[in-house]
Amino acid sequence: MLASKHNPNGGASSHFDNARLESVIAAYQTGTDPAAMNEIVRLTQTRALTLIRFRKTNRYVAEDELLSDINFKILRGIDKFDPARGSVFSFVSRIVMNVLCTSVTNARKASVKYTGLDDDLIYTLPAKSEDRAVADDIADRIKRGARTTLTDPRELDAQKWFITNFRAEGFESRRPACANAAMAVYSLSHERSREIYDLTVLEIRRLLYDDLKRRQPIVAGRLLGTRFQWLARYRPLLTESEFTKFVVLTRNLGPFVLVLIDPESRSRRQDRNQAIGRKNLEWVINGHPDAVPLFE
Repeated sequence: MLASKHNPNGGASSHFDNARLESVIAAYQTGTDPAAMNEIVRLTQTRALTLIRFRKTNRYVAEDELLSDINFKILRGIDKFDPARGSVFSFVSRIVMNVLCTSVTNARKASVKYTGLDDDLIYTLPAKSEDRAVADDIADRIKRGARTTLTDPRELDAQKWFITNFRAEGFESRRPACANAAMAVYSLSHERSREIYDLTVLEIRRLLYDDLKRRQPIVAGRLLGTRFQWLARYRPLLTESEFTKFVVLTRNLGPFVLVLIDPESRSRRQDRNQAIGRKNLEWVINGHPDAVPLFE
């Protein structure tokens, strides 16, 4: 029996046999046990149900349907499991969490979709492309090029899921639906889930900016009186081309993204962060120098 928060003297039973499952997976990968597939499903069911019920994902999708999707994903990805890279407990949990997050997003998606990307950019993406080779190249480029300054494991998982979901949904997922799904599955706060969404969209836009057709420079004065007028105040800090790129990258994102781009900023109170200067704007336009690949 295992000790736990509520049973410090023992009494909590494990619902996951890590050693047994690793041995079964090894037998499956080597082809020495014909019944290994059924045993893998059996050993992972309790973990899957635990996460489904703890995250209350069954409010959106029936448990049987969730388990079916989870089992499919586990069996499809089991050949990729490598015990040298981590425990099978973490491997299975990651798969389950990704399935749950995707199911919540799909269940909460509204009939009218809104995309956070610029209209010009949308037509370069998979959902608008009839050439699947080009679409696959763009999707692969996003995954290979995406970088991040986040360090919290839950936030990194959420950011990876955002990008995976964006690609699967043709970049038409709405900000509230995605952010709410991240709240439900990754236990993020309302504010933080939306912050991570904005940082992720900014990163994708930056990666694909060079794919945009040539456009006329954006005049700061034309933003006045619109919901984008907050961008105009930073025109004196940027060149004409830099300001145009800055507006395209940050359009429809929250102004707080200019603070979030600095990994040292941990508070939503402006007086607790350094003043926004050209350095922040350069990080928005070119990426932070300390960012590391999101997908290893």
